[in-house]
Amino acid sequence: MNACVLYDKQDMRLEDRSQPELGDLDVRIEIKVAGICGSDLHYYQHGKVAAFSLKEPLVLGHEACGEIVEVGKKSTLTPGDRVVINPGLVCGNCKYCLRGQENLCRDIKFMGSASYFPHIQGTFQETVVVQERQCHIVRNDTAYQVLAFAEPLSVALHAVHRAGNLFNQRVLIIGSGAIGLLVASLARLSGAAFVAITDILDYPLQVAQKLGVDECVNAQHDTEVIASWQQEPNSFPIVIEATGTYKGFEAALSSASPGGKVVEVGILPGGQSEIPFSQAFAKELDILFVLRQNLQFGPALEMLAKGKLDPLPLLSASFALPDFEQAFALARDKSKAIKVQLEP
Repeated sequence: MNACVLYDKQDMRLEDRSQPELGDLDVRIEIKVAGICGSDLHYYQHGKVAAFSLKEPLVLGHEACGEIVEVGKKSTLTPGDRVVINPGLVCGNCKYCLRGQENLCRDIKFMGSASYFPHIQGTFQETVVVQERQCHIVRNDTAYQVLAFAEPLSVALHAVHRAGNLFNQRVLIIGSGAIGLLVASLARLSGAAFVAITDILDYPLQVAQKLGVDECVNAQHDTEVIASWQQEPNSFPIVIEATGTYKGFEAALSSASPGGKVVEVGILPGGQSEIPFSQAFAKELDILFVLRQNLQFGPALEMLAKGKLDPLPLLSASFALPDFEQAFALARDKSKAIKVQLEP
């Protein structure tokens, strides 16, 4: 089978790989659509994400769906089933799993990530073998392009869950990438009184406008608007930071109301940085972090399968697997693309 294999930063190759054998409770899935995530771009560009560095060749990708083509002896699933893959395989026995915090499992095996060694290979390949319990069956004909948004939507749902009740609240999202835009859509569905979003590029803000966001602000050009937000009457009780940059995190602290919440859903860089936490102290802010998703995969998939949220305005382009170089080039250009998908 063909697979996109990352050997080092900016060194990805299309290879013919043998297909692994099935365990009793494994299934083999023919991948139909796999989305390119921001973490995939970080691995490709830098060979690492936060503290996780590439230690061996890795197939990236973790936002995927497809069709079961083969099952293990004890599997209850059936060839032909349409499935979405939950990329995080948890142990199910540690204290975090047992108290409903599966995303904190210390032995989680996450697909397409260097967080575990040997690395768990990802979904940028024609077929993949996963355990049966990672498969979510889809009973209707929802398009695969829509279903591939289940994982990023689950992360956005977890971020909103961490933020608490958004009803009748002023909500600010910093960063209008895929996660930021999904958070904005969820905030609107949750009954927020006012939803604002920022970015440093116009294209993603134009997408945000189409989604019905109340105010879309270019942080580089519309400095007066941002300055007004940082005045107490106009600040935000809930700020969700989705750029994964320290500059964005600082902006979140500046824009949050006294007594408010800042939720960091972006993956901040590793190493040290000077953050003005005195602002957070002076405002008595609650600062919350988001690690992947926790128990939100099923609800996210249900929203997509029932048409409660349409992610397709975020889909910029789709490419065949051999065209991965063009796909990654477009996905890196945030002035032209939000979400790019591969179709093996």
